Amino acid sequence: MSDYLMQYNGWYYYFRRVPKDLSAYDSRRHIKISLKTKDRATARKRAVVQNEAVEKYWRELLASPDTAKQGRDSLYRKAVTTARLHGFAYRDISDLSENASAAELVDRLLALREAEEKQPEKSQQLQTALLGTADIPKTMLGEAWEIYRPRCADRLLGKTEHQIRKWENPRKLAIENFIEVIGDKPVAEVTRKDVLHFQEWWLRRVTQEGRKPATANKNIGYVKDIVEMVCNVTDVVPDTEITALFAKVKLREGDDSRKSYEADYVQKVFLNSNALDGLNEEARALIYIMADTGARVSEITGLLPEDIRLDTDIPFIHIRNNARGTLKTAQSDRQIPLVGSALYGIKMFPQGLERYASGDTASNVINKFLRENNLSPSEGQSLYSLRHTFKDRLRDIQAPEEVIDNLMGHKSRGPKYGRGHILETKLEWLNKIAFQAPEV
Repeated sequence: MSDYLMQYNGWYYYFRRVPKDLSAYDSRRHIKISLKTKDRATARKRAVVQNEAVEKYWRELLASPDTAKQGRDSLYRKAVTTARLHGFAYRDISDLSENASAAELVDRLLALREAEEKQPEKSQQLQTALLGTADIPKTMLGEAWEIYRPRCADRLLGKTEHQIRKWENPRKLAIENFIEVIGDKPVAEVTRKDVLHFQEWWLRRVTQEGRKPATANKNIGYVKDIVEMVCNVTDVVPDTEITALFAKVKLREGDDSRKSYEADYVQKVFLNSNALDGLNEEARALIYIMADTGARVSEITGLLPEDIRLDTDIPFIHIRNNARGTLKTAQSDRQIPLVGSALYGIKMFPQGLERYASGDTASNVINKFLRENNLSPSEGQSLYSLRHTFKDRLRDIQAPEEVIDNLMGHKSRGPKYGRGHILETKLEWLNKIAFQAPEV
C-alpha cells in the first residue's frame, strides 16, 4: 500500500484522499492527521495504524445502512443536490402544490424546460428534483444510532477501547431515553413539543429521583447532536430547524462543584499518618502524585515510561496522547515539574502505574476506600477533590492565572502568546506550595 505520508515544516502527516466511490458516505475530500513526529520510519509505522483505523471507519459506513434504503436515500440526496444546482431548495410536491406561490411554480417550470433542453437524457432526474417527486427518506429514531455512530469514528481515532465505551454509552442511552419518552418516529418529524416533553421527563427524574441537572442537560445535548447529524447525513430538513427545536431546553444547574480538601488535612492525614496503609502501593502513589501535580486520575494512570523524566535537572511528567489513550482536550498536553509528594510518588513507580487499566478503575477503588474509612470529612469530597485543592493552593499564593491554567490543563481565558510557561517558571510556583513527602 502507499504510505500516505506528507511532510510539512519537517513534521509528518497521514494524508489520504477519500475515494470517489465513498463520497456518498464520507463528505471529506481528504483526510489529514498529524503523526507528531519528524522521523520517517516512525511516521510510516504510525501511518499504518491510522490507515487501518480509517479503512475500518469506511467499512463501518458501508455496512451500516440497509442497501435498499440506502438506494432510496441516495436518490433523494441527488434530487436535493440537483435542485440546489438549479437555484432552488428541494420541496416535496405536496408542499409545492399547497404552499408555493404562482411565481415560484412558474420559475421552476421554466428552469425545468431550459435544463431539459440542455440535458434531455436527464429529464426524469430533473423533474424529480424541481417538481419534488422523490421519496423523502423516513429515517426512524430507532435507526439513528446506527447512522450516527459510524460517522463519529474520526472523533475516536487514537482512543482506547475503554475511552470509546465511555464516549458511546451515554450517547446511546440518550437516544434510547428519547425514544422511550416520545416513541419511535421519523427523525424529520421530531417536534418542539417532543423535545419539551423530554425535558419534562428529565425534570421529574431530577426532582423525584435525585438525578443531577447536569446529567439531564448532557443527555438532551447528545440527542440534539444525534438528530442534527442524522438530518445532515440523510439530507432531511425537519419542519423546525434543529437549533430552534432544542433552544433553551436546559435544566438549571445548581452549585454541583466538588469540594476541595484543606491543605493541612492532606498533609497530616494523607501524607503524614498511616491512614492510607490499607490501600495498595500504586493507589497510594497515585494520591501522592495527584496532590502535588493536580493531574487528572486518567492522566496519571496513562503515563508511559517515556512520559516520566527523572533524569533531567528538573524532574517532570509529560501528559500527552500516547498508546494508553488520548487526552480530554488539546490544552491538556502539558509538562508538570515534580515536587514534594508528587516526586516521592513517581519515584515509587518510575516506569508508571500499571495496576489499573483506566482512571475510572483507580478512582472507584480509592473513593471506596476513602468512604469506608471516613477520610472525606466534608460531603462531596472525593479523590478528584485533590485536583481542586491543588488549584486552591496556587490561587492562595496568587500564582498567575495563566500558570494555573497551564498546570491544570485548562484553556487559558486570555489570548495565547508565545510558547507558554517553561518548566523553570512552573517549578518556581510549585515549590511554594509543595507538600512534604510522606514520612517513611
